[in-house]
Amino acid sequence: MTTIPDEVDVLIVGAGISGIGAARWVRTEHPGKSIAILEARNTAGGTWDLFRYPGIRSDSDLHTFGYDFKPWTDRQAIADAPRILDYLHETIDENDLAPLVRYGHRVVAAVWSSDTARWTVDVEHTDTGTRSQISARWIFCGSGYYDYDAGFAPEFAGTKTFRGEIVHPQHWPEDLDYTGKRVVVIGSGATAVTLLPAMAEQAAHVTMLQRTPTYILPLPREDAIANTLKKVFGTERGYA
Repeated sequence: MTTIPDEVDVLIVGAGISGIGAARWVRTEHPGKSIAILEARNTAGGTWDLFRYPGIRSDSDLHTFGYDFKPWTDRQAIADAPRILDYLHETIDENDLAPLVRYGHRVVAAVWSSDTARWTVDVEHTDTGTRSQISARWIFCGSGYYDYDAGFAPEFAGTKTFRGEIVHPQHWPEDLDYTGKRVVVIGSGATAVTLLPAMAEQAAHVTMLQRTPTYILPLPREDAIANTLKKVFGTERGYA
């Protein structure tokens, strides 16, 4: 395992879409600065690698969601997770960011010192449980806004005696077979809206329960205007 340098100029937490983008910008704008990317998991991609539920895709068009320095060239504007993950890995390869990433390194604490004007960061090595420290002048936190280990799940009365199966999308079992079953999706946010139509193709019946009435407007995965602009003006100018 590659040893983390004891001191770096910039420490980036997370190798998801934010961390990868930040690393590229720091390397481009400040080529003399030393960088390390700490990723608790054993692969890059963050959300787009972690979630495996049926139909997972972006809920924003990739011309907006993608990096401004790397045009989104796929015809799908509302893209599925594998396409987004390929896009992120391409960004890593094209900018030679792989050597900067330290996988299996979870940040557990960070303390600022005004005397040295540096952060001292405690890092847990997930394979051994051992800890080490790294000093940084600047920290960029791209760790996401939810708990990767345990997705939020409110307590419902009767869950312990419920004879069916309760599944959280963040921890979707690879062998889950819902063919011909009656399914209830609790919530009507981005995940639920993605999950429901995908499950409806195989389930006997799918019901969505929502607290707040809302509406859904169907849109095509391909953005005809964006694709036409790229065709007429070229990839970079059309993307902009």
